[in-house]
Amino acid sequence: MRLPACGILALVLTLSGAGALAETSFRCNLKPISGASWIPGRITVRFSDDFTTALVTDAAFGVSVAAKVSQRSKSTYALSWSLPGLAVLTDSGQAKPRFRAALNTANLKMTIQSIRTGSAVQPPRGSGTCRREPSLSLLAQNRIGLN
Repeated sequence: MRLPACGILALVLTLSGAGALAETSFRCNLKPISGASWIPGRITVRFSDDFTTALVTDAAFGVSVAAKVSQRSKSTYALSWSLPGLAVLTDSGQAKPRFRAALNTANLKMTIQSIRTGSAVQPPRGSGTCRREPSLSLLAQNRIGLN
């Protein structure tokens, strides 16, 4: 069975369009390097294709939350998010965990801070490595310099 030329073109455009809408994801393993507060051990960051928004999933809680994203350099993105409604014990009892992180997509490194509002103590920090998930679209690959 032969497809007309316009049918083949429609199929190619459909398949390539589906890949262009894929999200770019990174899985990160983190370790605390200072402070006594909780730093997540594993998170997943799923960027929108244009890298203007992201969902952060903490493996310990299995909850995905929206993160604010800003681009700091060609390969570094700053993220900030909170985990509302989850209890993480601190010296004062329950808290709404808030974090800010920097992800370098070139060397696949992340640094993270646990933010405590109203505290004069140095914020707990962590760092780690990330790995790129295999579902990169062509637009995302161009955005982070793989092509």
